[in-house]
Amino acid sequence: MGDGYELDLRAYELRRSGRPLKLERIPMEVLTLLIERRGELVTREQIIEGIWGKDVFLDTESGINAAIRKIRQVLKDDPERPRFVQTVTGRGYRFVAR
Repeated sequence: MGDGYELDLRAYELRRSGRPLKLERIPMEVLTLLIERRGELVTREQIIEGIWGKDVFLDTESGINAAIRKIRQVLKDDPERPRFVQTVTGRGYRFVAR
């Protein structure tokens, strides 16, 4: 992932310099989805479908916002100068790290 971060999908764990970081299930799933499509725009609709399914009646907008906020917090990523998660206003998100 870069900057000493590592995502181990088998262990379902995000680590920095070998140390596990706490990331809840929904943010971990959103991060995994973004990394799997690294460099591509992942729309909010694709995130909703990938995480909650098509026929969900939850407040997915605030769920996505909270998940992105938690991902940025744990990765110490600045939304103004993203190293990991770039916002594409009105569309979705893109994982931009190598």
